[in-house]
Amino acid sequence: MTRGFVLALAAAASLAGMLLFARDAEAHAALRSAEPAANAYLRQAPGEVVLEFTEPIDARASGIRLIDGAGREVAIGDPVVTGARMRATLPELAPGIYNVIWSNVSLVDGHALQGSYPFTVLNPDGSVPRGVNSIGSVSGSADRPGRADGTAVRFLAVLGLLLAAGAASLTLLWPEAPATTRVRFGQAALLGGAASLAAGALSLALLLETYRALPAAEAVFDTRFGRYWAARMALAGVMTAAAAAFRRYPRAASAVIVGAAAGQLWTFTATSHAAAVPGSAWAMAIDWVHFAAAVGWMGAVAGAVTAARFGQRRGPWQPLMRRFTRLASVLVYLLLATGLLAALIHVDSPGKLTETRYGLVLLSKLALAVPLLALGLYNARRGRTRLAEERQGEPRRFMFSAAAELGAGLLVVAAAALLSQTTTSRSIVVEPERKPFEMTMPANDLRVTLRVDPNQTGLNTFRVQLADGSGAPVSAELVRLTFRYQEDQSLGPSRLDLAADGAGEFSARGPYLPLEGRWRVEVEVRRTGADDARTFFDVRPSGAYAGGAARAGGAWGLPTAGLSWNQFGGLVLLLAGLGFALGRGPARELSKRMAWAASTGTFVGFGLGVLLLFGVHAHEPQAGLPTNPVFPDADSIARGRALYEANCIACHGRTGVPPPGLDLEPYPLDLTVHVPQHPDGQLFRFIADGIPGTAMPAWKEQGLTDEEVWHLVNYLRTLAPVTQ
Repeated sequence: MTRGFVLALAAAASLAGMLLFARDAEAHAALRSAEPAANAYLRQAPGEVVLEFTEPIDARASGIRLIDGAGREVAIGDPVVTGARMRATLPELAPGIYNVIWSNVSLVDGHALQGSYPFTVLNPDGSVPRGVNSIGSVSGSADRPGRADGTAVRFLAVLGLLLAAGAASLTLLWPEAPATTRVRFGQAALLGGAASLAAGALSLALLLETYRALPAAEAVFDTRFGRYWAARMALAGVMTAAAAAFRRYPRAASAVIVGAAAGQLWTFTATSHAAAVPGSAWAMAIDWVHFAAAVGWMGAVAGAVTAARFGQRRGPWQPLMRRFTRLASVLVYLLLATGLLAALIHVDSPGKLTETRYGLVLLSKLALAVPLLALGLYNARRGRTRLAEERQGEPRRFMFSAAAELGAGLLVVAAAALLSQTTTSRSIVVEPERKPFEMTMPANDLRVTLRVDPNQTGLNTFRVQLADGSGAPVSAELVRLTFRYQEDQSLGPSRLDLAADGAGEFSARGPYLPLEGRWRVEVEVRRTGADDARTFFDVRPSGAYAGGAARAGGAWGLPTAGLSWNQFGGLVLLLAGLGFALGRGPARELSKRMAWAASTGTFVGFGLGVLLLFGVHAHEPQAGLPTNPVFPDADSIARGRALYEANCIACHGRTGVPPPGLDLEPYPLDLTVHVPQHPDGQLFRFIADGIPGTAMPAWKEQGLTDEEVWHLVNYLRTLAPVTQ
């Protein structure tokens, strides 16, 4: 009966996890930027393809192919991978449509992703070559539902850790436990070890599928993910062997199981989202504590359910409940505090909580945590008291309330397993919204309105509306657009005749703005019995989004994308101070020394935390800063690069790192470190107004326009080096 109860619990939880999250997906090294850009129209054929991803990728399982519009493969150079960047040289391409097809495997978590996008090489006269693209594109976005098999395997692995670690922790926590209860703990630990081994075997299948181009031995022992898998399996074997020896050496076996479980948690953390972000050392420490607190709490609850199921009414419940409540209180607080910090690390803007799948799953996890915390509070207050006082119906009644807490916890674990398979919000590149162009100009007795939607390089819909002075629609025999590129007068004009859509309305669609920069669009209107009318519009289409460079800083850099070091450190200290404050009561019950330590921790945490958050130099609030009006397309980045090279290299270096030997005090800042810590408006003011007390001049007084300063800001965002 014991074995059947535990097996039923494990099977039901596993089935629930698979059914709730059985979706298809891939993850995690998403495409951040590309040259040539997706859907670009190029007057000159590119000499290479350069792709930058959100995580470092494995060169042995990543590649680039080039296919022309007719589906024929074009021979290119072997791809070269450096960190998160992959590049390949191209032959001399003739005018036509081409498709970049890429695939990669994240070097951090071993997940695979593939995608494709087209670009077009224009004819020498700037016209669009004939032909259509027979290849369908795949976006390669990582913002997809979490992979079903990976989610189920992660859930099974965590379930095994819960069972084994829970049984071991209750054995160590409750030396007064009856011998029959310890036997049940040993059985639960053995079942947990078996579940961990089964999850490892299933994970091996996923690993070999991802690295199917490599021999199995190389995939396991020569890849980062494979080596961590091997370590996890070894630890799972140790845990299972200790569980097998549980009957004879319960306390020693329990200590080994807890240690092996802690090691397994680290192998998960080392191949998680936390390992891929800048400041990964901080992020991984936070992730491990969060993971360990969750496993410790839910494992202890699972052990309490087992104890209540097979315990006696007049057992030694009081010491168990006292210790169990203290442990659970500490673990719950650590879980909440590290969960907040992890959210700030992986979600870089509030809007992404609802704009990305990671944010939505995180919100769902938080919603599931509400009833879990409520049940935990009930068991810590009333359930514990009823059991300790041996009231009527105990321990069976406590078993049901604790089982409800465990069930709610398993739902949260399932959501966490899905999060592990979903790309973090900070890795999702959200393109700024493109605004259609719309303007009205007079032409003889007409009012001509031109609308270009979405006003980007490549395909657009062009609409013209004709009206007289009173606003009444006017018909016409011909409405023709002539496009002239203002950046290069050698590029000949192109023309487009619009079709009538209704009274006074005309439209057509086509790639008549193929290049970034300024275009003059002439509208010609012919009517019966009236003079031809002409007017002009200056249009600047949005180009390819350049994306954002990876944050710099290395393993010990700033892990939070939206906070400064002062804010991050202050928040950590405040959370630590709050934890010590909440623990002063239980600490006082243990000893005066513990109470003194808790009071000291409270004072230091709150004092230093408030000092860092409010007493140390802070930058101007975001609300008081100007907003960047310039779309960060490739054209803006190129203009910013030219301005930077003309004005900034001498002090800040070509890559943003100041060259040595400058006779300046204070020394120029390393832009790769400091640019990510400031919003666009703050950077604009630094450049335009200068920085008093330094050699940084007010470039607005040196002749730079506001638009040029914004171009510089957009270029500075690309200076941060790729995370290695």
